[in-house]
Amino acid sequence: MSNEPEWKDANPSSDNLQGKGRIIIQFIVGGIALFILTMVSARIRPLSLGIGGFAFMSGLMMLVRRRQLFYKPGLIVTLSGFLLLLTTPRFGVVAGFASFFLVVGAIGLFAFGLVKAIQLAWDVQK
Repeated sequence: MSNEPEWKDANPSSDNLQGKGRIIIQFIVGGIALFILTMVSARIRPLSLGIGGFAFMSGLMMLVRRRQLFYKPGLIVTLSGFLLLLTTPRFGVVAGFASFFLVVGAIGLFAFGLVKAIQLAWDVQK
């Protein structure tokens, strides 16, 4: 007989399964949302100013709180809001680069979420 309780999972990689799953969902949904916001704001310019300004200010507020939990998401939201503000037509060539970086960031977030999901499935399977 062992001293371990019966309910304890034998797989140590599934200890924080809910937290890992939440992070994966945040990456995938964040990538999809950023892609949709970029495509919509590229078509409707005033919307890009509104959403970009809101995201920029929300990200700054997350950074001002100085909590470790909000640092990385706050940085991503602030940078995304700033790039959405730059997609307005008065910035010319910079608007094209801002849209490009937003699309690359959205694809990167989505791909990183998928990679994390595959890693989690692989670790749980062991």
